Amino acid sequence: MKSQSLLLFLLLLGITNAIQISQHTSEPCNFLDTINITSGYKDGSGKYYHNGVAYEIGTFAEYDYILKDGEEKVQADPHIRGCICKYKPCIRVCCRGQNSLCVKNSILNVPTNYQGDIAINLDSHDYGVLEGKPCVDIYRLEPEIEKTDAWNFIQNGSIEMSATKKVHGTNDFCFAQRLNTSSEAYYTEALMCTFDEEIPKDVRFSLYPIGMLISVPFLIITFLVYAFVPELRNLHGKCLMCYVLSLIIFYISLCLIQLDLESMNAGTFGCTFLAYISYLSVFLCFFWLNVMCYDIWSTFRGNIRRGRGSDQKKFLLYSLYAFGSAFSITFLVFIIDTFELVHQDYLPEFGQHNCWIKHERKIEMIYVYAPITIIIIVNIILYSWTAFKIFKVQKETSVIRNTESRKHSKVEADTDRYFLYLRLFIIMGVTWSMESISWVFQSVWIFYVCDFLNCIQGLIIFILFVWKPKVKQLIIKRYRSLRKLPPANTQFAHTNTTTTSIRDTEMTKLPENDKPTPKDNLEKPLVNE
Repeated sequence: MKSQSLLLFLLLLGITNAIQISQHTSEPCNFLDTINITSGYKDGSGKYYHNGVAYEIGTFAEYDYILKDGEEKVQADPHIRGCICKYKPCIRVCCRGQNSLCVKNSILNVPTNYQGDIAINLDSHDYGVLEGKPCVDIYRLEPEIEKTDAWNFIQNGSIEMSATKKVHGTNDFCFAQRLNTSSEAYYTEALMCTFDEEIPKDVRFSLYPIGMLISVPFLIITFLVYAFVPELRNLHGKCLMCYVLSLIIFYISLCLIQLDLESMNAGTFGCTFLAYISYLSVFLCFFWLNVMCYDIWSTFRGNIRRGRGSDQKKFLLYSLYAFGSAFSITFLVFIIDTFELVHQDYLPEFGQHNCWIKHERKIEMIYVYAPITIIIIVNIILYSWTAFKIFKVQKETSVIRNTESRKHSKVEADTDRYFLYLRLFIIMGVTWSMESISWVFQSVWIFYVCDFLNCIQGLIIFILFVWKPKVKQLIIKRYRSLRKLPPANTQFAHTNTTTTSIRDTEMTKLPENDKPTPKDNLEKPLVNE
């Protein structure tokens, strides 16, 4: 009987110890609601004391890992963590330190809807201070830009969105601090987790990459046609090819950004690399458009004839200017961003928040809108001056149309090319101007118009420069030449022998000044109607 009582006693003792061990080793609450309390101590009753808080059994445990960005388990030395949020309201900071996402000092100034801005001392122990991002993907609430981003602090550590009255707990966001350069004081900002079910993606961001992918094939066809047909590879054709190639790279990079691939998360190498490629390609587009504006302006500036060697030299200079300028700007911005050569508030932070530059109006103005607007203004000046020159030249040549027909036809060809480039500039310039207006006034419907124009830009370029009878004839001619087939009109040669002979005889009687020269053949513009 005694042995049975002893056995029962040992069994109950084992169960009790197992329960206590379980309470100490299992996770008593969500890891995100715990803090490291290893520096505290445990008394004889089993309570754990840390910074004035007495953690009861079942509210603390030993952990051998930490959570990175609220999700990824990272192995760590064994340590004790306590459920601080069970004893006091909690506040979550993204981190402590001098990083751009961190809280630099112990005072958080936060807005409230009951007594305006209040100051919270993180060292006062009124709140449990949780550290670390609660999720991987976060975005900065910008109430100064978006009214729907306005928020107010609640005394339990949560925030309430002013527009929707939705309350977000400490595991939905974290606080960071930024320095106000004008007042030299830190202000608090909230970084919110991105939840697909809570923040539905704008439909235009889903349709935008699809529209651009439709446009890209037309751009590729345009590039290949001009590369395939020798007659189109003059100075003007080569400039167009470079512009189209830049546009292809820009569209593809934007598509990859908008498709929101997992490998392109903010902060990754792929995202940062794609941000720089997009930035470089957009400047390549505008610098090559600027080159074409300058080229047509220089054509009407004087009656200077160019030979093939001159065209090649000019294209080399154009390439050095366009590629050199775009790469120089991108490299300069890379150096500024990498080595933090300017104040933190003015860093572009490529790929850190999204696969582009930091989404702040002053940053977008400095690094994107301002330089491109300058290029557009220069293009407008060049086109306006050229339009005036065309009007003047046409007025002069109308008097001598019959005596200098060859010179007049060259002016007409250059004029046609001017209006062709003008249409191209209007497409790109107006689209960008509208986007700038929508950026200034935050107009959604203008954004939609710009997106539509961007999506069909490849088709418009294809129609302007490829879908033309003369270009089709050149394509057929090139194809038959590669296949070593006779020209398409040789089957009619026997019926035209007499006519050809008469024409040849007439050509021999032309005055010397009216005969075509090799230089005229080299001066062919882009093929027009």
